[in-house]
Amino acid sequence: MSGAILSSENSYSSTFKSFFELMKPRVMSLVIFTALVGIVIAPIKINFIDSALSLFFVALGAGAAGALNMWYDAEIDEIMSRTCLRPIPLGKVKTK
Repeated sequence: MSGAILSSENSYSSTFKSFFELMKPRVMSLVIFTALVGIVIAPIKINFIDSALSLFFVALGAGAAGALNMWYDAEIDEIMSRTCLRPIPLGKVKTK
């Protein structure tokens, strides 16, 4: 019975990891860093809550853009050797 539970937990972990990869975290980190620099060098003081919310929504938008890009390029990604190991071409994330 514990094997079934462990398998289920691994499945959830694998699914979460696939969706996280779908958001292109390396590209997202660059976008978040750019937004953070903009907040830091802003000519006015921006309070913490506004800064945190801004960074969260920038990250959300960047992740959504990465996921849409991978969905749009799914057929091309299957062919290219550099992108064939992404979650959609491997079948880890279904598009339909």
